[in-house]
This record gives sequence, structure tokens and C-alpha cells, in this order.
Amino acid sequence: MEEKKTVPALRENAVTTLDALKTFLGIPLDDADEQRDAALVQLINAASAWLETTLGRKLGKQDYHERKIASGTQRLVMEQWPIRSISKIIDTTNGAEITGYDFGDQGEIGVVFREDGWTYRGHIGGLSMDYVAPRRYLLVDYTAGYILPKDATDEEPSDFPADLEALVWNMAAQQWAIIENDAAGLSAFSISDVHWTFDKSIGETWQSVISSYKRW
Repeated sequence: MEEKKTVPALRENAVTTLDALKTFLGIPLDDADEQRDAALVQLINAASAWLETTLGRKLGKQDYHERKIASGTQRLVMEQWPIRSISKIIDTTNGAEITGYDFGDQGEIGVVFREDGWTYRGHIGGLSMDYVAPRRYLLVDYTAGYILPKDATDEEPSDFPADLEALVWNMAAQQWAIIENDAAGLSAFSISDVHWTFDKSIGETWQSVISSYKRW
């Protein structure tokens, strides 16, 4: 009896779906070729991982429990963004819950604003009694990231940026063309270490998209 093949699952951080990629490639959705579809899923997973690594953050909606050093300014910069909600911020030196902050203006880039500021605290030392090390005394419980297409529902539709999703389609399509036709364009590809190297003109175009989603 012939062993039944199955298409591998999209990984948790996959930023597009197999159906979306097949539509982009002009492949009918009812055209089921398990070997081809398995390869396309691998390309989605690899390109999604590359994108997260390049942007330096997680893209899918997740909950975070993050210790922070207070900036000494009115802006507290979180590691993940866009910020969707903050359940609480605790001062771990006394267990008090901090209030009076908001992220409405700059939550898209992970910044929490507080009119009274985020007081810097640290350890002092030396003859001049200067600060020698900061204290991570803020504990922030928050939710950040996009609703990815594969996780979307009628109640929570995807808000993942369309241009980033299209970038992944193009990355997968270019590699698929190489697999199918030995096409030029991608000079190096490795799924194992998620490393992509593109021709200069392609790299510049796509890098401009990526740069617009970096914080600085």
C-alpha cells in the first residue's frame, strides 16, 4: 500500500497562508499536489523566519511578561510591538501597580508614554557615587504583535501589513521559480539556517519595505 503523504503545517510565526501563496502564484486552490504544496509551506516558514530575524521582533500576537529599565524620560520602549494592550505595570521594589500611562500615540512602535515620567533607578558606587548599573524594577504584562492571516477570525480579522505579506509571497515565488525553471535572481538560499541573499536591485526594493517597519 502506498504511504499517504501529508503537507507539513505552517509554523506558529508563518505570516501568510498556503492558499494566499497559491493564489499569488496562479495555482488553483483546488489543485492539490502534496509534494508541491509541502515545498511551498517550507518556503513560507523559511521566509517568515527570515523576516522576523531581519525585523528583530516577533510578528504574531502574543502575551509578554517583560522586565524593563526605566528610561528616566516620559517614554518607555518595549521589546515587542505594535502594543495591543497592557494588563499591568508593576513597580517590583514595592509591589505597587503603576498608572497614568498610555500607548495610544506611539504604541505602533512599542512606546508607552507617561506624563510623570519613568523614574530611573540604579545602583551607585565609586567615590563620586554615580550610577554604575541600572535596576530592572518595572514589570510589564502586555500583548503585542499582529493578528496573522492564519489566525484571523470574523471577530478578529488579520491586521498584518499587506506589503510585508506580499514581500514573503515574492520571496517564495522567486525561489519557486528557481526550483521550477532554474531562474536567476536569488544567489543563495538555505532553509536550514534561514539565510537569503538577493540581487542588488531586488534587495534595495524589499529593504525599503522592511525598513519602514523597523523602529529606528
